[in-house]
Amino acid sequence: MIKTKNEMINVSRLYCGIENPSDKYHFGSQGPVVVYNCTKKCSLNCLHCYSRNSLNGKELDTKEAKDLLKQLAEINCAAVLFSGGEPLEREDLFELLDYSNVLGLRTVLSTNGNLIDAVTAKKLFDSGVSYAGVSIDGTEKTHDEFRGRAGSFKAAVNGIKACKEAGLKSGIRFTITKRNYNQINEIFFLASDLSVARICFYHLIAVGQAAKNDLKCSEGQLTQAFNEILDCARQYTSKGVCEVFTVGNCEDGEFILNRLKEEKSPLYEKSFRLLEKFGGNKIGRKIFAVDAFGNVHPSQFRQDCLLGNVKEKSIKEIVSEIQCTQTDRFSG
Repeated sequence: MIKTKNEMINVSRLYCGIENPSDKYHFGSQGPVVVYNCTKKCSLNCLHCYSRNSLNGKELDTKEAKDLLKQLAEINCAAVLFSGGEPLEREDLFELLDYSNVLGLRTVLSTNGNLIDAVTAKKLFDSGVSYAGVSIDGTEKTHDEFRGRAGSFKAAVNGIKACKEAGLKSGIRFTITKRNYNQINEIFFLASDLSVARICFYHLIAVGQAAKNDLKCSEGQLTQAFNEILDCARQYTSKGVCEVFTVGNCEDGEFILNRLKEEKSPLYEKSFRLLEKFGGNKIGRKIFAVDAFGNVHPSQFRQDCLLGNVKEKSIKEIVSEIQCTQTDRFSG
């Protein structure tokens, strides 16, 4: 059996045979996808937050952040994912987004959605943001408890609606934990109700707050959750939810292949070839992260592993120093 360690598994493509425009960089040959955790500021208190317990220091100022973005354009970065903390709490975010647009960078926003109203959504669209991923972690009760603020679920849903009204593509980001593993169908229903095509399911990485709050699923709970993801991905395709991904579990690809084989699906051979071709650990090569202070890490979840700092070396220098043989240790 092949070993698949992709950071992102395209469920809709592998299990349902659906190809989407977003495949162009997830399965493409461009430069790396870069997560830029542009600030640690956030008004919520999420149980799984990795940023709250990360390194501290002086955040990159506007000039330094623009220099970083210029360097990312020079290495043909496939996409820059502005994250945090909450990126919308960074005062110069729109200046950075506008500059990214001028550079020709594809920009994506990872947000809790609570600060997105009609005006903000229009500004994001005008700044060239191609996609806003809004975190929703289950039913309203589960989400509000998880995020530490009453009303955060409704605010996130309203944020998605505002994005859609502004013409900005948006979707749902869902982190699988022992508190919500049995709410997969509810998330698909919500996506369909909001006319959202994309859901990205993140496997919990037990760092930061998540390491303290006993959120990790058992193997049985994960199996239940992933079976339901596959069932719903097929069921809700006809309802417009046709871009379903998982992130952070190297066994998801093999799980899909086993399901396809059991079902005697004609997709099995094609999906096997895709995973064989595009498998391998991409962390630290095709995906890496830059934190608010300019530190470069193999991913946003591996802040214990420092590859360099953009104030001291260029991104090109840092990336060139990363050897392919080192990446096995990045997968944790």
